[in-house]
Amino acid sequence: MKWNTKRQVSRDNNVNMQAERIRIGLGYRDVKEISRDTAMEVFENNFHKLSQVAYNVARERAEEFTSNLIEVVQQRTPEALEHFQEPGTQAALFSAQSGYAKTGDADLGEMLIELLMTRISSSVRDTPQLASNYAITITENLSSHHFAILACAFILKQLAYEDVKSAGSLARQMQETIEPFMEDLHGAESVDLDYLAGLGCTIATSSTLSPGRAAGLNYPGLFTRGFSSDERPDYSRLIRTPLVRPFGPESDRYKINAITKAELRDLLNRLVLHDMSDLALQALQNSVMHEREIERIICQEQDSLAPIFARCSDLGIHSHINTAIGTAIAHANMRRVHSGFTLPLSSFLSKHPSQ
Repeated sequence: MKWNTKRQVSRDNNVNMQAERIRIGLGYRDVKEISRDTAMEVFENNFHKLSQVAYNVARERAEEFTSNLIEVVQQRTPEALEHFQEPGTQAALFSAQSGYAKTGDADLGEMLIELLMTRISSSVRDTPQLASNYAITITENLSSHHFAILACAFILKQLAYEDVKSAGSLARQMQETIEPFMEDLHGAESVDLDYLAGLGCTIATSSTLSPGRAAGLNYPGLFTRGFSSDERPDYSRLIRTPLVRPFGPESDRYKINAITKAELRDLLNRLVLHDMSDLALQALQNSVMHEREIERIICQEQDSLAPIFARCSDLGIHSHINTAIGTAIAHANMRRVHSGFTLPLSSFLSKHPSQ
């Protein structure tokens, strides 16, 4: 039975990508059936100690999980079916099958499939593969509340959006991205963060990273107070270049003509003003508004974000960060809920999106 959970969000401005089917030696139908048989053989060889009734239920669930997994692989990366013969893939597959077989929870099944897709799509034994592999083994021990906490921390702290030109566009995208997880977040408690930390999904920090601070780090040119030559005489060099533009009603107030650090680097390259890189970057970062002011502006654009920010603060999410394991789980949840979210896990385990 194909799962049909309550979520699956696809916005009009998303591009949904589908992998092209390719030939991989054997006919595709043959490889698909071999993969299905292999997957079920792995399950049967490891789950035979249950009572007959419990085994029958577990096997039915495992078949359901395997059928849905094969369908997803077929749609996205059919060449990955060959990985089903590898010992490491079979171990991860059994962990996922058994996790779903114990509960039959469709949301958990979809999470496990997304984690497996990351695991089997890479032949390199790197951090994304290892993180996904380990995440598969602990995901069955998490509830929807835990998934929501990790997803919200991911969205507010690790995710940056392209083509953000205004506070309104940022607020709209933030609201649309985080809203599907809020129902589950309402049932979470502070102790859930301790539990996640104990499993290695999060780390408690001595400082906080609020939504306002994260937005200021990601989009410093959007949430800027600007600067003047009176405040910073050394910035007078910048004022005489196309790197800045007038800002606000004051005649001697300016801002860097870029929203992100990446945009600034592109501008410096276009203008061939590399000798001013450090000074321009300093001006961009040092004129950012206070985090509370940034949150006030964002919430003015989307008032539904105010209770979301407050809820995350009350739970203590601001003082926790996702580990590579937590990021893998949050990434899988994003893939499960937002059909247009196609960024690879590796892009979140290498460097900050805004760098």
